[in-house]
Amino acid sequence: MSDRLTQLQICLDQLIQQFNATINYVNTNSEPSLLDEDEPNSYSNMAANAPVPQAQQQQQAQQQQAPAQAQQSQQQSPAAQAQQSQGQSNSGGSKNAATPVQEEANFDNTVNELSTDLILKSRQINMLIDSLPGIGVSPEDQLSMIYELSADLKLVEEERIAKIKEKDALLKVLERLIADVATGISDTRM
Repeated sequence: MSDRLTQLQICLDQLIQQFNATINYVNTNSEPSLLDEDEPNSYSNMAANAPVPQAQQQQQAQQQQAPAQAQQSQQQSPAAQAQQSQGQSNSGGSKNAATPVQEEANFDNTVNELSTDLILKSRQINMLIDSLPGIGVSPEDQLSMIYELSADLKLVEEERIAKIKEKDALLKVLERLIADVATGISDTRM
């Protein structure tokens, strides 16, 4: 597990990605509207009157092709329709063209979900910030904590060195035992 500052940096990066994804979703899926309703010919409304982006045109064309494909499937034989409906039910359902009311409801639900994700990530960031040391702690208290941690670190380091010496001693004993066993085996074979 990483330290709190690294976690905070990761959360901030994720928040930026979520902001970017949310703005991109709203930008590509919302209907253009006038920004300044008092003055329809203002410069701020030129973006609303601009041509539709190419990605949005492709999306609209795909939505218009869906009803044409539905008409073609109605003209197919009943056996072909049954096969196609089985294939669609296996793949998760049919792709019918959604009505504008359904599209608006889906858009609203998605925007609500994205905004909830942003709020949750913001709360997570606030919790990480609140857990950082130094907030509400005087510099003297921080120094005393550092001295205590330094003393604990020295004790742990001494224990580590003692364990290393113990390990080295045990290795020497083990080497002697292995040498004695090897010598004993070779003496019995002669």
